[in-house]
Amino acid sequence: MNLDDFGIHEGISEVILSTLSEDFVPNAAPIGLHRKDWRLFAMIYNSTTLKNILVNPWAAANIVDDPVIFVKSALSDLGVENFENIDSFPVLKNSLGWVIFDCTSKKGENISIVEMTPVKGKIHHRVIKPVNRGFNAVIEASIHATRFVGKKDQEYLRQIAYCNTMVKKCGGNQEKEAMKMLYELIGCKEI
Repeated sequence: MNLDDFGIHEGISEVILSTLSEDFVPNAAPIGLHRKDWRLFAMIYNSTTLKNILVNPWAAANIVDDPVIFVKSALSDLGVENFENIDSFPVLKNSLGWVIFDCTSKKGENISIVEMTPVKGKIHHRVIKPVNRGFNAVIEASIHATRFVGKKDQEYLRQIAYCNTMVKKCGGNQEKEAMKMLYELIGCKEI
């Protein structure tokens, strides 16, 4: 399988990773997939995502272009209605495509390295989209928001506010809706 066909190139590609719990409950969270040469891995903090991979060593990279789903999956749980099962594994219904991986974990104290080997993939839609700085700012804000929720460091709120400035300047209605939702989910007023 050629990961380039799925837009997973050298560097870090932001996807929504779906996993399955021991009790077969799907979970989704934004994760950066690191690709260097032909090696693919994710650095995953102690989380539901990591716990699921440790008990069920599979994950699906869902390629999406909806900023709202990034925010929802970063800061809340997606309901089962957002998933469909492919060979008994959850993928997001409205993804542009997905790749299911076999995972091998190297458990760390706070962060673990998860090596990923592609097993199966499907492309639903090929979309030509120029880079949208507002969309990218939502992704950055989502990353800062998850860190703010975990650490309560005010610096992350300043970073989110900067991203929000970019969204207001460069984003469309979806990006603005995503930022509004982000602020609500972290329990802060928009700055």
